[in-house]
Amino acid sequence: MINNIIQRIDDLLKKANFETFVLDSFSTKKNTFCFDLLVKIANMVFSVKVFPNIDNLNPDVINDIKSLSALLKSKPLLIGIRNRYQKLEDNTIYIREDLPFITLKTLENILDQDSYPYILARRGGGVIYIKGDLMKTIRENLLISRKKLSEILGVTKRTVCAYENESMRPSESIANKIAQILDCSDIFKRINLFEWNFKFDIDNEEMHQEDELNPFEYHLQEILNDIGISSYWYKKGTIPFKLSIYSKIVTKDAEHTIFPVFSGISDEEKKLNELNLRCLSLFKELFNKNTLFIVNNDIRIPDSLKTNKIPILKIKTLEEVDDEEEFIDLIQESGK
Repeated sequence: MINNIIQRIDDLLKKANFETFVLDSFSTKKNTFCFDLLVKIANMVFSVKVFPNIDNLNPDVINDIKSLSALLKSKPLLIGIRNRYQKLEDNTIYIREDLPFITLKTLENILDQDSYPYILARRGGGVIYIKGDLMKTIRENLLISRKKLSEILGVTKRTVCAYENESMRPSESIANKIAQILDCSDIFKRINLFEWNFKFDIDNEEMHQEDELNPFEYHLQEILNDIGISSYWYKKGTIPFKLSIYSKIVTKDAEHTIFPVFSGISDEEKKLNELNLRCLSLFKELFNKNTLFIVNNDIRIPDSLKTNKIPILKIKTLEEVDDEEEFIDLIQESGK
């Protein structure tokens, strides 16, 4: 069923002139990645993920969705099927872990009819976005005072004022009463999901747990520390590459535009992970980011991959790098 939904999403987005990107493996086995599709329109990029139950979320998947969005300045587009009690309702945005989830039908309504949802459902009940200025104008035209409206609604006068200045949002039942009293459903404000303001921060103290790194990864981390650059490890496998590398220095200098650098790793394996390579190629194409593949010294690099768009570096090459400037030069030279 999930694959059918992903295919339907892909069709809908392509019809709406989005570019869609997918890894071949998604159609052949269960996908445990933090995205099912990557999509792009204009300068906006979204990672699409379908969840069977939004009340049974894998915390590693959620954390990687947030970290990837922060690094790439992309936005998640999350489709839910049900919560623990029932199927999700259409034209509603459900909030879980500070992320918005919608149904496939809601996405279809947005793309086909430009009809955005106006109900925001949080744990404990839903609220509705109200056009405060329009509510106030209609109320005044009907000669209904705030005090009178508050008495009909069973709320305080201050609450009605808060609805009109949009510092508070009414529950679904209260909002429906307001619309009925004012005889106007246009007071409901549609929520543009594509313009949702996401605020994701990567906690530097949780970037990696050194006791979770194998000997090769631990050695690589020590090299990155000596160079003076930071890394974020994806140890749970929900992102199909192993780490991202970025500068510790906050600057607008052009030399730092190479970051973040996404990297795959092969250590104990005797061959390169082709799925990781395909994913890195996808991210390079989609996000225009630098990518590389770091391998152990004893791994043989096939001639067919030496001309690959993804630079493949042996660990001994990084061991010779002294600082961030040399690392930047290495990445720029390897990417040519």
